Amino acid sequence: MSASLLWIHAGQRFDFDELVLWQGRGRAAFARAAAHIDTIVLGPHASAAFPAELQPFIAPTLTLRKQCDFSDRITDDLGRAWVQADPHVVYVRNPVSRLVFDPNRAPPRDPMSDLREFHARLARQRAGETVSFAGIDSVRPITFSGEDVLPEPASPQAWQALGETLGEVAARTVQRYRACCDEVLQTVLAQRDHAAPLHLISLHDTMNTKVRGDGAIVIERSAADRLPPVANLGNRGDESGDALDEPVSLAGSELRRVAAAWAEAFARSDGAAQEHILLNRPYKGAFETVHYGARLRALQRPRVGALQVEFRREALLGPLAVARLHAAGEDWPEPDPGHLAGIAAALARAGAALRAG
Repeated sequence: MSASLLWIHAGQRFDFDELVLWQGRGRAAFARAAAHIDTIVLGPHASAAFPAELQPFIAPTLTLRKQCDFSDRITDDLGRAWVQADPHVVYVRNPVSRLVFDPNRAPPRDPMSDLREFHARLARQRAGETVSFAGIDSVRPITFSGEDVLPEPASPQAWQALGETLGEVAARTVQRYRACCDEVLQTVLAQRDHAAPLHLISLHDTMNTKVRGDGAIVIERSAADRLPPVANLGNRGDESGDALDEPVSLAGSELRRVAAAWAEAFARSDGAAQEHILLNRPYKGAFETVHYGARLRALQRPRVGALQVEFRREALLGPLAVARLHAAGEDWPEPDPGHLAGIAAALARAGAALRAG
């Protein structure tokens, strides 16, 4: 097993109190805190760690930097800091890499068939063809720069072993995460005032650059894929938050209210705070936003719904860590607790403003 990568111990299991964080955890049951919760934060990509059982299948060329860039690892630190800054927030964390049945993708009917098709399309892409992996990437075997994470198995026996291993580790990790998400939402809905606002946030981050072969994260994304200075908020609507060709996961008026509170909380001296928060550009929200948005929309409460938040990773890392990642290397910088505490404090100010309004 490569010591340079992040691993979860073989056979490790996770219970509710390990995956769900709130102020007062350990002193009282979550049901008591749930009455005060108005923001449920989900971290589907919060871990970069692979289950140890997958070690025989992981590309030997993978580095820690590429493993972490493949995840939204810093959102775990942000989720924890947000809980500490705001007693109205609960955070649910996925303990395993998105490699294991990505919970922000629809549960696949036949994941191994999808993975076989992914590898078939990948071969065509590497031969020069333009392909799409949409709809078949619940198990994504390459990074977003196209480098191997889970190389194609070389035999039917290896395919079978990989499928069995993925199914077993998923039952102990990502399926526990999904069960905790459902339990948290059900508990909050049962305990809260039915007229009170409630936002469910699927929390993500990414950089405006991709990783180069030598580890430097400097390859610029296309203009259409670049994030604003702080974050993108998505509700499946247009750039104003209003519906396009499907129902929105959170009313456009409420999304704009959230965006305004966040822009004020993250206000910069350049006077362009509103431009630091964009709606549905470039990300509209994926499975968690659609799935929980539909469940909350059925309640028919105008200030209740789901949204996807995609932070610009550079804003979460801070300039020193960004400069380090712009240089060639295989490492990953540890988060700056003080920097993240400042971001969490801004989020808490935004939450207070939304409650006051």
